[in-house]
Amino acid sequence: ASFLTGEVVSAQTNPITSTTRLWAEWDVIPNTQWAPRSIDPSASQDRSIQIFKLQPVFPFRLNDDWTVLTRTIFRFVSSPTADPVIGLSPAGLPAVMGFNQRNQAGLSDISPTAFLVPNLGPNWTVGLGSSVVLPAGDQAIGSGKVSAGPAFLAFHHRGPWIVGARMRNVWSLAGDPERDDINRLVVRGLLRYQLDRSWYLISSPLISSDWTQPEGKGWMVPVGGGVGRSFRLAGQPMQVSLEAYYNAVKPQFAGEELLGDWTVRTQWQVLFPN
Repeated sequence: ASFLTGEVVSAQTNPITSTTRLWAEWDVIPNTQWAPRSIDPSASQDRSIQIFKLQPVFPFRLNDDWTVLTRTIFRFVSSPTADPVIGLSPAGLPAVMGFNQRNQAGLSDISPTAFLVPNLGPNWTVGLGSSVVLPAGDQAIGSGKVSAGPAFLAFHHRGPWIVGARMRNVWSLAGDPERDDINRLVVRGLLRYQLDRSWYLISSPLISSDWTQPEGKGWMVPVGGGVGRSFRLAGQPMQVSLEAYYNAVKPQFAGEELLGDWTVRTQWQVLFPN
């Protein structure tokens, strides 16, 4: 039996490459500061970043030995920004007198990734592939760059345990020349323990590094986890989870950590066993 989907499956079935998923995730980072105080002296940690990801996952079985596993991430982001308020300085010259803070929201970057996965049996999933980042948003909510790079995943799943990670590193190849170049590592870990046929514990931190930042100041390392439940709705297998992560290491901008200390995540998956 496999507890990954809450279903009884063949002992030889790989639970990752045998299931199509419609995966939705909502991350909220409260108590975020919109800009360094070197830009806005009145900036404070009173804003929130919200990231909604829609992630369809499709396995395409090529033959008995190989499967192509695809995941495409559509990001919808609400991020704090501000409009400058222009006035006159004491000398009578135009000057920035302050900022009107607001949140900019919309579709951000789209990231399709494909892995070539050999059939190693029910207990291992290992894949190598590539990832592309396509800019769809602008200004605060998008990178403005087309990026690409290698991707890798490895999971061990046996009994109630699933342990592993997927990762990628992308570099900017084209796009807006006025936007910063991209050299970014993203690692999505997974530690999951199925308590029974319905409930499970999960830790799936999203670790990243912006290699363009000096002296390791581009790292983001959350620590935490949560609880999830597998169930059926109108006969359709689903999973939901609620997680919280303490942002133990945060990137710095102009010498300041702008992100809040916590990330709250809600996940919902609709499962279609093949």
